[in-house]
Amino acid sequence: MKKILIIEDDVWISHSLKMYLENFEFEIELYHTGKNALEYIETVSPDLIILDINLPEQSWIEICEEYRKNSSTPIVMLTARSSEIDKITGLETWADDYIAKPFSPRELLARINTILRRSQSQDQHSILEFQDIALDLDTKTVQVWWEHISLTWNEYEILKKIFESKGKIVSRDTIMKEIIWYENYVYDRTIDTHVKNLRKKLWDREVILTIRWEWYRLNQ
Repeated sequence: MKKILIIEDDVWISHSLKMYLENFEFEIELYHTGKNALEYIETVSPDLIILDINLPEQSWIEICEEYRKNSSTPIVMLTARSSEIDKITGLETWADDYIAKPFSPRELLARINTILRRSQSQDQHSILEFQDIALDLDTKTVQVWWEHISLTWNEYEILKKIFESKGKIVSRDTIMKEIIWYENYVYDRTIDTHVKNLRKKLWDREVILTIRWEWYRLNQ
């Protein structure tokens, strides 16, 4: 049974989500403030975190940034704001997905299942290397010059996909459908944000090339 931690100060929302998700055999833990949230996360050890953007006592940005230093556990952000800039800001603080209030519990469930389905996929132990970057398929970790780099699940999967292409181009459509799991979309800044974050975390080097804003490949 997968464990989900909901960090939401609105008690009605959090308890409603708890009852709904428990019907689908999830174990649900609730927390209602940003204060000591990191300590509580460590105690619970969830498989996925649902984090509200408007928490009292400690900023969601601080929580995300600090937590991502040591963990790649998926984070889904809840917010009443729906503008594109808020979505990009959320992704830049290393969240894996974003859903704006009001939302359908069914839509949230679909996003949760999508993220957990990706995280459950197991690869045989192997190391993918390019220049001084090593990607461990077994531990799902990345190192640059033997220094551990913290990535979100989506960032890791995008980097893995590009590494596995061995210099061939990977299309935006492929990333959206196979990694982000959005079958239908028009234009989405999500991939651009993930790639920008990857470049920053890989020490601002042009490891990943963008070709005509539609394809990506290793800079060999």
